[in-house]
Amino acid sequence: MAIYSLLESDSHLLKFPLEGVSEECDRQKLQDDLIETMKNFHGLGLSANQVGIQERVFVMYTKFEEREATACFNPKITHYGEAEVIMEEGCLSFPGLWLKVKRPYNIFVSYENVEGELIEEPMKDMEARIFQHEYDHMEGTDFTNRVSKLRIQMAKKRRDKQLKKSNRIKDLA
Repeated sequence: MAIYSLLESDSHLLKFPLEGVSEECDRQKLQDDLIETMKNFHGLGLSANQVGIQERVFVMYTKFEEREATACFNPKITHYGEAEVIMEEGCLSFPGLWLKVKRPYNIFVSYENVEGELIEEPMKDMEARIFQHEYDHMEGTDFTNRVSKLRIQMAKKRRDKQLKKSNRIKDLA
């Protein structure tokens, strides 16, 4: 298995929608490598384009409490629930940046599993949030597009302040 490097958040590869999974894609290897990379970076999900792979697939923890990971090939959100919840989100492409993002609490999704079988299922709570976050990457957007520029600036200041404090502690050690 391989552990991929993460792209910088300003990479052009993260800025456009992905079409689909190619015929020559080795689904099993890609799934295994993406899950290994997600775990290595302590993420809850990871899209292929975040590591420079232009295939419409992401991995995520499903059955969140059990930390069971799966790959979603050619994912779609077919229905959004009406109830929305604000929750803090982070992203492996934006280390240390946490933003309060409003998203639907429940969704209905479809995707292909590693064997190419179509899965259609409802998701709610954290599972739905992770799916939506990774799905945004497939669409060429990210969680920073869901909040105001002022909130992003404030979050960056908090992150930078924490980083300075952390570096001072390291210097004392």
